[in-house]
Amino acid sequence: MSDEGPWQRYDRDKLPKGWAYPIGRDKLGAALVAAGVELGSLSFGAGERRDTEPIYVMTIYWLSDARPKYFQSRDFQPAPLMMFVSAVPSSLRLPIGQALTDVWLEQAVAWAGQASKRGNAWTASDHHWYLKYEAKTGFTVEMI
Repeated sequence: MSDEGPWQRYDRDKLPKGWAYPIGRDKLGAALVAAGVELGSLSFGAGERRDTEPIYVMTIYWLSDARPKYFQSRDFQPAPLMMFVSAVPSSLRLPIGQALTDVWLEQAVAWAGQASKRGNAWTASDHHWYLKYEAKTGFTVEMI
């Protein structure tokens, strides 16, 4: 995939030594394209880079489409669906990346694909999908 994928904006933080992204942009972009999902933005971020848990591996936001637009530019209104992939300690990149690819990416993309189809009441409020990892309990998904 090129820099132009199924997103309007893309950014990626440069990571310090000892940190890595659990999945690459191309693999994530291919899953989004296959599911017909378009994002307002895709961010690969350094996150909090802390050794405490849980680690927020992936976050998907649906920002309310009912926000007031008094102070916003009318020239560019990004889509309200955003995805954030957080850096993980390099020692966990392989196991977290494998689990993300094998199990969680499909669920994340499915949730993202349904976001705009859930009706006016749903899209008029903020919603979040979090994939968290803890060594003792493994992966959990939290939806708000």
